Formats: sequence, C-alpha cells, structure tokens
Amino acid sequence: MKKLTLLLILLFVSVVSYSQTKYYSTDGKNRLTETELKEVISILEDKMTKAFSRKMNASLVVKETLIKEDSTIVMVSFDMCGKEQNELFKSGPLSEHKNKELPKFSLNTLNGVKFNSEQLKGKPTMINFWFTKCAPCIDEMPVLNKIKEKYKNDFNFIAVTYEKKETVENFLKSHSFDFEHLIDAKDLINQLGIKSFPLNLFLDKNGVLQYVEGGIPYNFIDEKEKKIGEGDEFIKIIEKLKSL
Repeated sequence: MKKLTLLLILLFVSVVSYSQTKYYSTDGKNRLTETELKEVISILEDKMTKAFSRKMNASLVVKETLIKEDSTIVMVSFDMCGKEQNELFKSGPLSEHKNKELPKFSLNTLNGVKFNSEQLKGKPTMINFWFTKCAPCIDEMPVLNKIKEKYKNDFNFIAVTYEKKETVENFLKSHSFDFEHLIDAKDLINQLGIKSFPLNLFLDKNGVLQYVEGGIPYNFIDEKEKKIGEGDEFIKIIEKLKSL
C-alpha cells in the first residue's frame, strides 16, 4: 500500500511538473513562450539598432516569478544598451577615471555663473550628459525629476550639455528638467570621450567616479510599445553612495 501511495505521489508530481508551462510577460497581461520572447528580443534589437545607427543589445531583467496552477509567469523587462556605451567604462576613455576624480572643470550655469567641479565635494553627485534633440534623454527626465526630488538633500544633481544657453532655455520652456544645468561643455565631453547619450556618471562625496550608466532602461510591453522604467538601477546606486 505504501509503495502504491508513493507511486501515485511521484506520478502526480511528474504530471504537474510536466504540465507546468513557463510564460514571460512585461505587463501581466501578455504571455510569451520562450521562443516567442526570443523573437521579440530579436525584433527589438533590430529596430533599436536602426533607430540609433549602432548595434543595440537587449538584456532580460527578471522582476518576479508568479506560480499559477498550471503555469509559471516570469515578469520581465528589457534593458537596451549600446555595446560601446557599456564598454566605455571598462576599456574606453572613462576607464582611466574609474575610482579617480574626474578632470576638474568650470562651466557656465544658465544664470551665467561659473560652476566649479570642486563645489560638488561633500555630497555624492549624479551627472547627466544630454542634449535637447535626444529622445531617450527627454523620456527619462520625468523619472530623473522624481529621483532628484527624493534625494535632493543628500545628492548633487547636475545636467551637462554641449549646447548653448538659448537652446537649453527654449527647451526648458516646454520640458521640466529640475537638475542644475551646465552648458557649453563640448570640451569636457570630448575630453571624457562621451559619444552616446544619455550617459549618467555617479561620483562619491569626494568627487571620485564610481559608476557609469547609460539611460534609464525601457520596459517593452511588446515589439511596438515601450515605456521608460522607474529608475530602480539608479536608485540602488544612489542609496549605496548615500550610505558611504
């Protein structure tokens, strides 16, 4: 009898395991098999590569796993990034500044006041490199504003662009971007070797470069629709630097 019971249990577990189907979803509504997910990723990479005129790669970010009666649903988002941007910190021009102070700089604010990099010391700093025609830069601004509002007492938030005062001021008439704006930074951007935007640098309270990130990753609902993420990756870095 015991052997029969054990056999039935094993058979039940086997059937349940076999019948469990794994799906992937970005919003809890759509469900993709692994094969379909790979197809979506391939399509996204092709489209983003064409849009940015450089090779773009999608990495899968697993947010949570839900177990249903007959299926496992893995909630995911896609992190799109350019290979050269990731490698910029590992082997490119910015690699020489890792765990070191950035080159000293003095740039104009929108008020015409000189802002010196020494003024950043004492608090950790986030520096966002952007320009007014950069769509991903614009997409992440509402999220950056929320992050700045939450951590404004503990962090410096600086936005740096190569563009002129008039261009930036005209842009800000129709877009909210609450960082401290530094302009005419072409020489600094060239010195650092920055060629893709947005790019975000994170310095510790001593002005030492600790992290380099691209833009806030998009969450792709399907191959046609995408939505900017919540900036969780940036918040983790900020929390870490704030605690040092």
